[in-house]
Amino acid sequence: MKNHSLAQIEPGTRNLLCHCAGASAGDLILLVGEEGENLYFSPELCGAVARVAEGMGMRTEVIMAAPVPDAAHFPRNVREAMDRAECTIFFSRLGDQVRFCLPEGKTRPVMTYTLGLEYLAAPFAIADFRVMKRIHDALLEVILNARSYSITGDCGTNLIGEIKPCREDSVAEFAVELFPVMIFPPINCVQMAGTLSIRNFVTSSSTREYKDSTLVLDRPILADVENSRIVAFRGPAGLVSRLRAQLERAAALTGGDPYRINSWHTGINPNTFFDADPYANLELWGTVAYGSPRYTHMHVAGNDPGDAAIHLMDMTIAFDGQIVWDRGRFLFLDRPEIQAMVGADERQHLNASVVHDIGI
Repeated sequence: MKNHSLAQIEPGTRNLLCHCAGASAGDLILLVGEEGENLYFSPELCGAVARVAEGMGMRTEVIMAAPVPDAAHFPRNVREAMDRAECTIFFSRLGDQVRFCLPEGKTRPVMTYTLGLEYLAAPFAIADFRVMKRIHDALLEVILNARSYSITGDCGTNLIGEIKPCREDSVAEFAVELFPVMIFPPINCVQMAGTLSIRNFVTSSSTREYKDSTLVLDRPILADVENSRIVAFRGPAGLVSRLRAQLERAAALTGGDPYRINSWHTGINPNTFFDADPYANLELWGTVAYGSPRYTHMHVAGNDPGDAAIHLMDMTIAFDGQIVWDRGRFLFLDRPEIQAMVGADERQHLNASVVHDIGI
């Protein structure tokens, strides 16, 4: 098990099964893993978690399935197995592809971002899900009660936007639970305006898989934004042309506007880490790195949620003038009312000073 014993992964696995999925003895737990080439999630995850679950009196079923292009191609055998299970745990990109569109049913679905056993054995997965969820809910209350926000950074990004008063209009809810808590629901872009610095790379938004979904940028491009839409680019002509082609190709998947900025969110899990070369597989990197408070990303190009993602690092973000992230540090965690939610033994892992390497 790559030097990680069942004892080492048991705290993170219990957190996943009991505190997140709400599973108990006697429940049937469906574990969905990946098979095929270019795997993002380690195949050994399902077997290891099954052994821990069975030791807790739960029943398990394991299905290994290859990733599909999009939710419309979701495997029938997985869907049928989900109807049998009290809980479904995805160690697979399949869960990401239905995170906005999974119909309600008997099963309690959970999309995990533990790429391997090392993630289950780390504070990333061990930090109490219930505490993280309370922090998430408190942050979401701040967002939903705000009228405006600003996103600024040393990279040249300087954006403002509005938040609609109705929750259904202001955020895009997830159809699956995320483990660990990584993010708040994306904020729908309303009257976003200003300058957006596009640098390093553009990837997919993980909703659909398509060929050549990443575009590496060797120089930054500045985008002028009006009414939540990119209206002009400033940068090397050849690179701008390649970026336009990438956005237009992504938008063609749904027939939407290639220059629309649909929504955005920023990571809230300070224990997020990634210790490999991001450029070896940027889509794999983004599967977990997006939970880092250093990482803000915009969903763009096409109908909601958009099929391209623009990545921003180390942003300062404020709601109604109150700073919540300061250059990638999640200051919200240090508010006294938030620290009061955190047990003494977990405060070392849940505070604004915790910043792990995500490779960039």
